[in-house]
Formats: sequence, structure tokens, C-alpha cells
Amino acid sequence: MEIPLFPLNTVLFPGWPMPLHIFEPRYLEMVRYCTDSKSPFGVLLIKQGRAEGDEAVIPHDVGCLVTITQMEQLEDGRLLIMTIGQERFRVLALNRNKPYLVGEVERLPYLPEKSGPLQAAANDLHPLVLSYLTTLTSLADNIEFDPTEVPTDPEALNHMAASLLQVSLETKQSLLEAKKVSNALNFLTNQYRHEIDLLKRFPQQDMGNFSVN
Repeated sequence: MEIPLFPLNTVLFPGWPMPLHIFEPRYLEMVRYCTDSKSPFGVLLIKQGRAEGDEAVIPHDVGCLVTITQMEQLEDGRLLIMTIGQERFRVLALNRNKPYLVGEVERLPYLPEKSGPLQAAANDLHPLVLSYLTTLTSLADNIEFDPTEVPTDPEALNHMAASLLQVSLETKQSLLEAKKVSNALNFLTNQYRHEIDLLKRFPQQDMGNFSVN
């Protein structure tokens, strides 16, 4: 399928929201197209170039399809939109004939795995994510989370854990590109163990206004 593409300095995972401030004319046109045609667009991490005003920007090949769930138009024409990630995709070809990038893309499901070992990998990570969030909320003021919102489903847990973890964009991109959910879960398990150990060494006053959102 062919969809508009939005290169950004971020990595979005399926199931996760992303608010966007749209002000460049080319992306205002893109959003109008998506709302009129009920088309998704693709969010991709920038590999080379800038997010603003760079028509020659080069994005990574793997990104996340998003749909627009809310939109507010400001008096000067700018748009505030809320989007939510849907599924992974891979770019097969880029088209620069429009003001914004357009890509011929294919959906990118994970490779199938046996449910038992896959769920076991998720079960190893799940308590670590709970511990990570519990530690954050104990170190920062006025932050709460609902433990029941941490999923046990392997794919959903993978996306949540990867979204929350404070690692480089390159690492997040590698997680988004993982061929198997179990590979990502195993990597995240090791990362969360390390992060929890680091967090426990922070005195509360050093956390400042840290937010888990």
C-alpha cells in the first residue's frame, strides 16, 4: 500500500499515543489528506537530515503506522493532533513527487513463535516493568500508575516496555525492527534489570520533575 510518511526524531511503537503539533504547510496538507481519505500515515525515525524544513530527509526503513484520533485547529491554521500507533511497516520505495514523503510500504508482522517459550519470556520481563515503574513513582512526587495497565501479552508488553525505557533512539529503532518478539523481550529484560539497579541509587531529590508518561 502507499501512505504518507512523517519522518521524526522519535520512535513510536504500536499501541502508543503520540501528540503532534503540525505547522509546516506540507504536513498540514498531509493531515488534510489523511483525514479526508481516512488514511493512516507512517512515523519513521530520521536517519539523515532534519525534521523541519528538510525536503531531502532520509528516514529509516521500518516505522509505525498511525491513525489520527483527535484534531484541533488553531486560529492561525496550525493543527494539534493526537495519533496512536497501529502496526509496524517496512518501506519498499520512497516517492518525493508530493510536498511530503510518500512510501510504498508493506506491513511487518513478527515471525511466528511457540506460545510457551514466548509467554515465559514475557513473564520474566513483566515483574521487572512493574518494579521499574514502582521505583520511579517512589522517587518522584505526585506520580502514580495502575499495575493492572502493564500487559501480560508478549507483544503488548514488548511495545510498552520499549516505549518506557530510557535508551537511545538507535536502540529503540533496533527494538522496533526486531524479527521476533522473544528477542526484544530478552533484550529488554536485561536492560530493565540494569535500569532498576541504577534507579535505586538515585536520591529522591535528584529526580526533579521526572514523568513516566
